[in-house]
Amino acid sequence: MSRTAAISGFVIIALTGASGCGSDSSGKSGSSGSGSAAAAAATTDGSGDGTKDVTISDCAYVEKQGISAKLSAMNPSATATYSYTVTVKFTAPDGSALESQDFSLLFVRPGRTDNHDITAPYSPKAGAPTKGAKCEIAKVVRGTG
Repeated sequence: MSRTAAISGFVIIALTGASGCGSDSSGKSGSSGSGSAAAAAATTDGSGDGTKDVTISDCAYVEKQGISAKLSAMNPSATATYSYTVTVKFTAPDGSALESQDFSLLFVRPGRTDNHDITAPYSPKAGAPTKGAKCEIAKVVRGTG
């Protein structure tokens, strides 16, 4: 085995983690070690869960549009540009669940906040309430770039 091949093999083991992969009860696979290279990469490059970066400032029924949520994504980094993929769960004023909506806020520059409205289709029946809609962030994935 050449020296280059031996070093390459060591680097691959170091990057993938020597502990191997595990599976939790939900069937999702992942690294069983808490110090895995994947977890370290997610921490250092800013990708991963951006739940703290994204907020909803308003949620209301808007005639002819549906239930509208005002999203804000605040990039806390001083140097990296992030993009966010957000899933918003909507509940109609009558308590019925509406279809969740996905939206991407792309290229949020360091230290900046980007805003966008996201809407779920909703047409209330005659006499049904139009106040009391709920909008909830179900998932946020943050990536670099």
